[in-house]
Amino acid sequence: GAEVRAMHPLLDPASIEQIVDAVLARIEGLGPLQPLMADADLTEIMVNGDGRVFVERGGRVEPSGLRLDGEVTAAVIERIVAPLGLRVDRSSPLVDARLPDGSRVNAVIPPLAVDGPCLTIRRFGVRRVPLEAFADPPVVELLRSLVEGKANIVVSGGTGTGKTTLLNALAGAIGS
Repeated sequence: GAEVRAMHPLLDPASIEQIVDAVLARIEGLGPLQPLMADADLTEIMVNGDGRVFVERGGRVEPSGLRLDGEVTAAVIERIVAPLGLRVDRSSPLVDARLPDGSRVNAVIPPLAVDGPCLTIRRFGVRRVPLEAFADPPVVELLRSLVEGKANIVVSGGTGTGKTTLLNALAGAIGS
């Protein structure tokens, strides 16, 4: 903050804080997407090839109001994959990764993404969902007995339907 104040002594404290936050987000986080990552209510962040950013909140997709140019999106993608030892370039234009917080990331760049780089971050809620939230008591009892009996269980479904949440609830039934 002192450096910003020295360079721009007439800036108000709120503006200085905003500049410092933006610089830190660019250096340490995901740049303009960092405030979205801080929002615990968001389950998915999607950057389309044209730069429009959409978010999923409570099962509904809505525009975030952000728009990133292709270079910024590419820089965010690089910021995600480089520390993981992965690469994304023209010869390998598709990457799937996992962030340290467990979020799943999918990125596609040109030439595969013809409209510009695309990025999807699928986040997982911190709150635990009990097995009882998924089914009626007889089904819950069946699932618990399958878990206790160490049975193989196949969980299948479309994107955003709750597969990982169900698996976490099943894992919570281990040893209960």
